[in-house]
Amino acid sequence: MLKLDMEYLMKKIIILVLFSIAISPLKADSIETDNNEIINRALQYYLIEDQDQLIKDHNLLSQEFKKNKQSKVFQLSMLFHEFLIADISSKKMKKKYSKLCIANSNVALSKSNAEADLYAVLSACYGLSAESNLFKAASHGTQSGRMIDKALAIDSNNAFVYMIKGIGDYTRPSFAGGSKENGNKNLSIALELTEKHDNSVGDKKFIIAIANFHLANIAFITKNKQQALQYLKNSLRVAPDYKRALELSKNIET
Repeated sequence: MLKLDMEYLMKKIIILVLFSIAISPLKADSIETDNNEIINRALQYYLIEDQDQLIKDHNLLSQEFKKNKQSKVFQLSMLFHEFLIADISSKKMKKKYSKLCIANSNVALSKSNAEADLYAVLSACYGLSAESNLFKAASHGTQSGRMIDKALAIDSNNAFVYMIKGIGDYTRPSFAGGSKENGNKNLSIALELTEKHDNSVGDKKFIIAIANFHLANIAFITKNKQQALQYLKNSLRVAPDYKRALELSKNIET
């Protein structure tokens, strides 16, 4: 088996140069303690919507966290996986993993100092719960907005936080504070911050790909197909295997 330093180097090469190629799964005897490394790999699986691998890695992280309850790396990474799984899942799985994410995030917040990324993940999971549960749409949609405001109060220069805020803004119902205009604004801020003093979790290429996709989706919803195609071009330039971007591009062009 490769030693950890060589494994780290190879993964950085994959992330920065060819991150769309096949990815080695997590293994119990070689799991990283670098939060960004774990999250970057999860984001790669997310972009190609490999739900099975995300669930496998989540289960492994959950097992490791049970062995070391004090590990913030495993805790945040586990929550991040729950958020990603919920986002690409059908209603039943979305409800399951968003509920799990909300419960585990609240436990994490009760045991440690507040962190912007943690509040952002919690905001996203409240939003996904609102999407999948009609009876909680209003309350969880509102909670999603409150959590992202807390994240911004902690760190106003975090591209990941602004990306989550932008996505929540345009997907949240208007009665819960949703706005396509605000979504467009905050997703654009997320992209600006990736070129400045970004403190967010994960590699900035993922934020570029995901934020541009959601900007494209807003443009498509508002009947601006040419602008949508330009945003999709920006997204696919850094993430050529991004499933959602490929599907939306195909939908616009056919």
